[in-house]
Amino acid sequence: MTDPQRMKEMMTQMIAQEVRRLAEEADLVVFTLYDPAEPENPIDYQLIDRADVGMVELDMDFDFEGVGLWYLCSRNGDAFSAKKILIQIRNGRFVHGQVGDFEGFWDEFPQYVAEDKWVHSALLKGGANDDGSIPPSFAAAAE
Repeated sequence: MTDPQRMKEMMTQMIAQEVRRLAEEADLVVFTLYDPAEPENPIDYQLIDRADVGMVELDMDFDFEGVGLWYLCSRNGDAFSAKKILIQIRNGRFVHGQVGDFEGFWDEFPQYVAEDKWVHSALLKGGANDDGSIPPSFAAAAE
């Protein structure tokens, strides 16, 4: 296994472990997948409500192209607090990631997810420090 492949595997395991841990504590988990070329509409959407399933267990999969975003929400009466984890994968590589916290009123959570300006700004800027090319050292290691 080459160094870039080993690094991706380690990152995948670490990210999946943390998202699963947070999901086990959450009341509501939302996953959305976006195509950066069409940021208006998610191409996949999943909602898991602890009230419906009992224990929240995620089957993590990073075999996607685009921007995956997990909202891990805990309800506190009429309010909520949440973490959001964004991962962008292009050509099988992690190119961008962000984590954020936010709070709000419970009845506004669906609207927040649908109109999240944070995810739309991340979709528009692409990968961090990424011009879309593969550095020569990674290209050589992948061969």
